[in-house]
Amino acid sequence: MTRNCIGVGSRKQVFLDERFIARSEGIRLKVNPPLERREVLRGDRPWDRGWIGWLTVLEDEGVYKMWYLAAPESTVEEIDSGKVFRVCYAVSEDGVNWRKPELGLVEYEGSRRNNIVCIEGLPGGSPEGSVFLDPKAPPEQRYKMLVVLNSKLSTGKPDPEKDGIYLAYSHDGLSWQVHEKRLLPFLPDTENEILYDPDSGKYVAYLRAWAPLRKVVRVEIENLLEPWKYDHSVKNLMLWGKDSLPPPGYEFPMALSYDDFDPPQTDIYNPAVFHYPWAQDAWYAFPSVYRHFPEPPLGPCVNDGLLEIQLAVSRDGVRFQRPDRTPYIPLGVEGTWHAGQMYMGVGMIRRGDRLLQYYIASDVSHSGYRCPKPLPIVDISRVFVAVQLLDRFVGIQAPDEGWLLTPPLRFSGNELELNIDCGATGEALVEIDDANGVPIQGFSLDESDRVRGNHLRKKVSWRNGKTDVSALAEQPIRLRIRMRSAKLYAFQFLAGPTVGRETIEI
Repeated sequence: MTRNCIGVGSRKQVFLDERFIARSEGIRLKVNPPLERREVLRGDRPWDRGWIGWLTVLEDEGVYKMWYLAAPESTVEEIDSGKVFRVCYAVSEDGVNWRKPELGLVEYEGSRRNNIVCIEGLPGGSPEGSVFLDPKAPPEQRYKMLVVLNSKLSTGKPDPEKDGIYLAYSHDGLSWQVHEKRLLPFLPDTENEILYDPDSGKYVAYLRAWAPLRKVVRVEIENLLEPWKYDHSVKNLMLWGKDSLPPPGYEFPMALSYDDFDPPQTDIYNPAVFHYPWAQDAWYAFPSVYRHFPEPPLGPCVNDGLLEIQLAVSRDGVRFQRPDRTPYIPLGVEGTWHAGQMYMGVGMIRRGDRLLQYYIASDVSHSGYRCPKPLPIVDISRVFVAVQLLDRFVGIQAPDEGWLLTPPLRFSGNELELNIDCGATGEALVEIDDANGVPIQGFSLDESDRVRGNHLRKKVSWRNGKTDVSALAEQPIRLRIRMRSAKLYAFQFLAGPTVGRETIEI
């Protein structure tokens, strides 16, 4: 029995899948949408007032930084060419109010008074990826950005020997240089992503694939600046024309895909993966799920439909699953900015106990700007922030009466803390059992103090206030939690005294 113990130590554990559910009744995993959403950035300058696209947000040296893809007021033909897009930069001190600093790096219509970043060595290419801070890089290369070189955009003719995925690097995130080596001979669009996984000590990329509809593949990389390995034996089924490179297909392991629970003609548009640092073994992805409209002759348009943001989870970042199909950011009613399509940006900012996520919303469908008749591309999308409470992406929900029993656990520490919402009428009781599921004296359900209310950090107690569980540390135990009208998000055994955390309102 003890060999099958899950070692939780004193790290926080989130309920994102069934890892901590050995037996249960009357409960279910449920996606928990954000608390609130509000607009934080729009295109209000000549170079970004047409379209705002992919974005990355991160904190560096106490400053919140945003990179976003933007286009000026354009025609459909100009947007489809890809030539009008530029990477722009914004900063914030609170994550809500964003400034567009005058960088003086790139000339636009005769002036350098703009927030356009400089990317040297990318003729005809487009930044189809996110920005990240590389903890292993020298200072002059600490910022990395994935870019896609597509010669057809600049010359009108593809170059299969040169086109593909490259990396750009920078010391400040403003002046970029594209590395000379091609890393992959593929042309995936949408916001592809690279990050460093401290658990494996390797870099991981998530790329948009076609297999056969849109999916997400995972690439594990040891050296970012040398060509990445892939399965050369795979014959890609998706071709974009003679001598044109396709997106990746089956050359890499699949990380996130549509499945039989999705309706027909539904695919996964972009990954938006985040390695969650505030709990053990927690990865979240926020893909846009795209339901296609019927194409001609049944419908008026090609490649059109609606997109909402859903949530996928993983323990290791290798394979993601969706706990349910509840939208994380749902479509809005017709006439609002959320009525057509939404895309989560890469990154997350923590302010106290609130997590800020940034996404693009548009009131037109995927191809609604070009069909049934072309629209002028003016103010077609904006940036919004979604506010989530710490650890509350997915929870164990007991709509009525329910309970769960964990597998055997081995912890260190002296107190047990829950992230739980019982509302005004719900409650929870907590029991500690031995490895065989037998209640331990002093910690039974009958001796448990009732948990009521809404808490991010609720210390569990027994016998009118006893919280010390240190006598049970380092031996196999199980938690039995009985709930009514409650949602349970996380638990943690605390080692040493805890300090109150400030919650910052926005």
